[in-house]
Amino acid sequence: MNKKLSLIGTGVAVGTLLLVTSAYAGVNASSGYDSYKTAIKTTVAAKSVTQAVSVTVQDNGKSLIGVNGTFKKNNDNHAVSADVTIKGGGTEQSLKVYNTDGKTVFKTGDSDTYQVIEDKEGMEHKFQTAKNDKERSGQVQGDQFNKEAENLIDALVGNLQQYVTENPAANGAKEIHLSLSGNQIPTAVNAIGSFLVKKASHDNVQGTHDKAFKTPFGTDFSALKQSLPQLSSDVAITKVDLLATVDGNSYITNQKASLTIEGKDASGLAHVVVVSVDLGLSGVNTTTPDSVDLTGKQVENVDMKQWEGMKHK
Repeated sequence: MNKKLSLIGTGVAVGTLLLVTSAYAGVNASSGYDSYKTAIKTTVAAKSVTQAVSVTVQDNGKSLIGVNGTFKKNNDNHAVSADVTIKGGGTEQSLKVYNTDGKTVFKTGDSDTYQVIEDKEGMEHKFQTAKNDKERSGQVQGDQFNKEAENLIDALVGNLQQYVTENPAANGAKEIHLSLSGNQIPTAVNAIGSFLVKKASHDNVQGTHDKAFKTPFGTDFSALKQSLPQLSSDVAITKVDLLATVDGNSYITNQKASLTIEGKDASGLAHVVVVSVDLGLSGVNTTTPDSVDLTGKQVENVDMKQWEGMKHK
């Protein structure tokens, strides 16, 4: 499921990866970076949170993809819910997800059927055991911020601290801004970005011969997938912008980011692709994910083993 949904926003996935990479890269000497990193750790460690996400992908000024979603999670009971609407390729599709009590439930907007996946036996016990082990060892969720990965990114990207700014905002909050363009974007980041974009474009071309690009839950993203431009030459990241608002308790309350990728397709046509993400966070430590009562509902059990076998054929 996660792998398939990631293909919807190939540009989104690439953009997010590179945006985060640039934000983390080698700026650990700046107070802006320190504040941002602390805010990420604090926010990740929250027991529960609601995330409102809006993502757009434009090509030469034309809107290709629009994603709007609300995600709620509670780490204490491993409950998650999501309500997502995706527009693109001349289609609009919606999907609701509920994950709690040992099962995951999916429902698409054009169906009255609730599709259910039972979690693997013993999985809940493993989650609880891992949680108890963490508590006994004094670790918190924020410790998942891997220091070795951080050091690797620092080494790859170099020193960008002069591009990070931090300004005070109302009620003890602060705004952290990163803006890079042209030669300010490190060569290593651009090389990785160019490779990922070309790889994603190649995968899209390979997939255009498929009659359908479907998940086991009824959603069909064929048109959406094929609407993305197939960049094959002169691919480069030309602009990165990030604006994060952090409250007085070091929680990220809003984060806006945009990534501009330029390149040419196989016919030589130039493309300017802009990926924009607007993330709002609320309900920190007070969020209760949505649930669904399946009593009297039309229910279909999904065999994920069968789906895994089908998608590799």
